[in-house]
Amino acid sequence: MLNVLSNRKPFLNFSLTCAVIILNILGSTRSYAAMPDTLKAVYLPPHCFTERKVSEVSHYARLAGLNAAVLHVKDPHGWIRWNSGNRLAREMGAIATNGRVEKALRQLKEQGFWCIAKLDVFVDHRLVRNNPYMGILDVRTAGPWQDKNGLYWANPYNSMVWEYNLALCRELVELGFDEIQFDYIRFPSDGDLSSIHYPVKPDGLSRTACIGKFLETARKQLKPADITLSVDLFGLVAWKTEDFGVGQKIEAIAPNVDVICPMFYPSHFPKGFLGHNNPGEKPLEIMELSTKRLQERTGKRIRPWIQGFWYSPEQINAQIDGLQKAGTGSWSVWNPTGNYAATYAAIEIRTNQDFPEPKFYPSLTEICKKNDRVLPGNSKIINLTNYKEGYSIISLEASANGIAKSYSTLIQVLGTLDEGIMDRILELRDIPFTRLTGKYKKKLRLAELLCQDLQIDPRMLRPTPIYIDWQHDCRFTRTIPVDRLSTYHNAGKAAFAKGQDIFAKFPKPRS
Repeated sequence: MLNVLSNRKPFLNFSLTCAVIILNILGSTRSYAAMPDTLKAVYLPPHCFTERKVSEVSHYARLAGLNAAVLHVKDPHGWIRWNSGNRLAREMGAIATNGRVEKALRQLKEQGFWCIAKLDVFVDHRLVRNNPYMGILDVRTAGPWQDKNGLYWANPYNSMVWEYNLALCRELVELGFDEIQFDYIRFPSDGDLSSIHYPVKPDGLSRTACIGKFLETARKQLKPADITLSVDLFGLVAWKTEDFGVGQKIEAIAPNVDVICPMFYPSHFPKGFLGHNNPGEKPLEIMELSTKRLQERTGKRIRPWIQGFWYSPEQINAQIDGLQKAGTGSWSVWNPTGNYAATYAAIEIRTNQDFPEPKFYPSLTEICKKNDRVLPGNSKIINLTNYKEGYSIISLEASANGIAKSYSTLIQVLGTLDEGIMDRILELRDIPFTRLTGKYKKKLRLAELLCQDLQIDPRMLRPTPIYIDWQHDCRFTRTIPVDRLSTYHNAGKAAFAKGQDIFAKFPKPRS
């Protein structure tokens, strides 16, 4: 590691030694699966780390032959999406999570996915905003330099920046990721580059050597745990034999990584590339020739990024065809929103299949065939649903200390409704939702409707029965048909037959 700050040298050397010892222990006690010979991955941005989205990806993976997922766990803004224990990250409030990375990782691993953690390294707005001495400075203002998107960049020459990112990587290893993928492993490429000042810059160290040394340090620290290391590179790196200003050169990078992931997005190549006025119209040629060019310069595994945005299924297939012509069966597909409808359609064409949409829960038609449901809480019937007649009666119960499961909140009670019923209510009440809308968001919408219908503050709700006829008007009310309230009353007596007359204060049916 570059010991730029001499007074930190003993500490950094001690940290590095401890890290290697810890990862040697991890490597000896944890078992990692070997990377598949052919790996096909989709990229998942942070907003896709939901149970429903992961279920969708798993569904299509089985049909389309996908076996890997790239989770974007640290972004250019410096947000960290897992529950990191890193002291510096916590001090500067960089942790933006409710455990979604951990949950998504477990879910994907259970489905047999090869799981890749994508970590943006040297663009880190939050790190530099809170620690300007670790950033690239602007000679005009003496403050942090900004790229064209207004983001601050960490100084790639600064060993403290290395230490911070590699400490985060060690956490990702412990979480159980199979692969660490470094992105933004480079110097800035846009903005006013002439105003850049590197306050820490060792004499004689070039940009390519700096990136190479960082990856060498990463390999020394992380490989004892048998983790796979990959790196995202500009597509032009395959064609450039000298650095073009960002510090990315294959010969300096390849020795210290296991997989090279070039971003061969056809639409991103400049006008005139390979003699084409619009290179984006030549996806097959660009993928084939770029991959072959890279193969000539390194024997490391190559897993190109496929452009999964803007392109039609035919253009996506053209890219895959180009990779096949180059003898590469592994790839990752990028869509910044995580929408892979065009990609799945492309694979449908390739395999001559029609993929069914994923099914997350039974439809209303299916559940209407079920028998009545009676859900007792600790003191009341929480949910009585008659599926054939199409109604539900729900009730809160009083909170009770020491009881493991009480339905004392509106969200808890509404969560007992079948999701097919939730959809029916939301649809008839003109509340927008999609196939991927999670159940929790639906419960929030239903809670709003209930309080609106009853004209009550949710804090004023009491444990009394609430009725909804979801086959008809889908409105919540305390006015319950006599026969249905009798059914609810009798269900309570049957459920609490041990002498508890818990319904004594409920309104009696009127004849």
